[in-house]
Amino acid sequence: MAEMTALDLAILAGLALAISLAVAWLSGRVAPPRPVPAAPGDAGGVRHFLFRDGALIDSDAPDFLLPDAATPDEADWSRFRRWLAPRFAVPGTVTQDITLSADTARLTLRPHRGALRVTLADSGACAAERHGLLARLRAREDHARALFAAPLPLWLRGASGAVCWQNGAALALAAPDRARLLEADGPGRVALDEPPRWYELARVPQPDGGEILYATDITATVLAEQSQRDFVQTLARTFADLPTGLAVFDRSRALAMFNPALTDLTGLDPVFLSNRPEIFDFFDRLRDRQVMPEPRNYASWRAQIAAMIRAADDGQYQEVWSLANGRTYRVTGRPHPNGAVAFLLADISDEVASTRDQRAALELRQAALDHVGEGVAVLDRDGTLLFCNRRFAGLARLAPEARANLPLAELLAACRARFPRVALWNGVEARMRAGATIPFTDCAPLGSGASLSVRLMPLGQGQTMLVLHHQGARTGTVALSA
Repeated sequence: MAEMTALDLAILAGLALAISLAVAWLSGRVAPPRPVPAAPGDAGGVRHFLFRDGALIDSDAPDFLLPDAATPDEADWSRFRRWLAPRFAVPGTVTQDITLSADTARLTLRPHRGALRVTLADSGACAAERHGLLARLRAREDHARALFAAPLPLWLRGASGAVCWQNGAALALAAPDRARLLEADGPGRVALDEPPRWYELARVPQPDGGEILYATDITATVLAEQSQRDFVQTLARTFADLPTGLAVFDRSRALAMFNPALTDLTGLDPVFLSNRPEIFDFFDRLRDRQVMPEPRNYASWRAQIAAMIRAADDGQYQEVWSLANGRTYRVTGRPHPNGAVAFLLADISDEVASTRDQRAALELRQAALDHVGEGVAVLDRDGTLLFCNRRFAGLARLAPEARANLPLAELLAACRARFPRVALWNGVEARMRAGATIPFTDCAPLGSGASLSVRLMPLGQGQTMLVLHHQGARTGTVALSA
C-alpha cells in the first residue's frame, strides 16, 4: 500500500467527521441527552427516556415496561406519567425544562426540537428499578387504606380460621355482633338483635386455604321487603272483601294476584289460579266456561286478546259482556306500575235489569201521556222542560230534539209564537219564577170561538205540571190541529 501523505490523512479525517455528523443528524436530529452524574460505582443510578409525539422511542433502562394501557388509544407518555405518578407529579404537557425531586431521586424533563428527554437519577440505587418498587409499595399502601376505610366489614382469615386482618368497619362493630358474624355458617343472611339489623355474608376462598369474609348491611332492604309483604297482605285482605273480581298480571303476563270474588264470578278453580297461569290461558279458560262472549272469529282469538291487553295497558279498556246464562259483567282493564296490568270484573246484572225496568216504565209513562187529549209538560224547579206528551209538543210546535231539557224562556217563547197572548204567558212565567206552589188556571180566547186553557199544578220536589187544553170553535170550525 502506498504511503499516505499528510494531506491524504487530513482529507480522510474530514470525511470521517462529516459522515459522523450526518449519521447523528439522521438518527434523531437531536443532540445526545446530557446525563445526570451517577453515584460513584453505580452506573444504573441514571436512566434516560426519549419521547416524540407522545411515543417512547428510546430508553437505556433494561427490561423497562410501560404500564398497561387504560384505554386502547392511550399514548405512551400518558402511561409513563402514570408510572411516575406515585412519586412525581408530572404535567401532561412540558414546554420548558422541569426538575422534580422525591427523596433521593431527581427527575429532569427537557423538551428539545419536538422531542422530550426524561432523565431519572437516583443516588441510592438503580433509578428505574427502585422507582418501580417504590411505586408498587405506594399502590399497596393506597389499596390497604381503601380497604381499611371501606364502609362494610371485611375480615381476612387464615387456613386455621383465625382472623389475620380486619378493617375499620369490622373493628367498629360491637364484640358480640362481630362474634356472631364470624361464627355464622356459610354465606347468607345473619340477623343481629340489639338493635335489630341484618347482614349479608359473602365468603371468597383463598389459595392458601383461608378466606375473605364480606358483611354487607342489608337492614334497609329487609325492612323494605317486610313493609312490602305487609302491604301486599293488607291489599289481599282488602280485596278479599270486594264484590268485584280482581286479576292482576305482572310484567311477564302471569297471574300475580286474584281475590275470592274472581272465583265466584268466573267459576275458575282456585288451584288453577294459584298456579299463576299466563294471561292467554286465563282468558282461554274463561271462554271455555262461557264467562266471556264467544269470539266471532276463533282464528283471530289471540289477536283479539292481545288488542284487549294493549288497551288495558293504556287504561282504555272497558266493555260489557252479556253472557249466555243471562248475567252481565262490566270488564275494565287498568295499567299498574312496573308493566303490570289489572282486570276488574263486576256483575252488573241487577243494574242492567233495573235500568231495563226503568226504561220500560218510562216508555209506558210516555205512551200513557201520549194518549191524553190535553197537552201535558213537566217542568223542573228552574222551569226546564223535563218531558212532555205528543199533544203538548204539537200545540207548542216543538221539534223532537226540543222535547226535553228545554229552558223555560225558550219554552214560553215557543208558546207565545203559537198563541200570541201576552198577558197569559206573562202570568205563567211570573208564577213559575215564584215557584208555582199554588195551582193556577187561566183561559184566553183565540178568536172564532176557540180558546186555550192553561193550568199550572205543583207536583212536589219543586216540579210543576203545565197543561194546555185547546177548545175549538162551537160553530163547527175545524179544531186547531197539532
